[in-house]
Amino acid sequence: GRGAPPVASGPSPKTGGTNFLFKFLVIGSAGTGKSCLLHQFIESKFKQDSNHTIGVEFGSKVVTVGGKTVKLQIWDTAGQERFRSVTRSYYRGAAGALLVYDITSRETYNALTNWLTDART
Repeated sequence: GRGAPPVASGPSPKTGGTNFLFKFLVIGSAGTGKSCLLHQFIESKFKQDSNHTIGVEFGSKVVTVGGKTVKLQIWDTAGQERFRSVTRSYYRGAAGALLVYDITSRETYNALTNWLTDART
């Protein structure tokens, strides 16, 4: 199995003064809105237009859960097949993944099985 995500028992400089640090992935086919979802979560603003992600983009947000401060590192991956080997290298150490599909595209929904398999390996 995969090792546990990096966790600190108390606030420390390593985690930016937070109690916990978790890495999450946003994965799915190209054009499904992964970057827009990440932007909405981090900036609380809707992104009107977005270019395809090349490789991987990164965002972070600090949230409070049960009185503890948690820093979420969120990695937005490219959905195009040609970047698949590049984005796969960023999956290591992730605590979880948000799988994204386009509700109007059965093909992007069916592809989730492959994305999930990639995330688990």
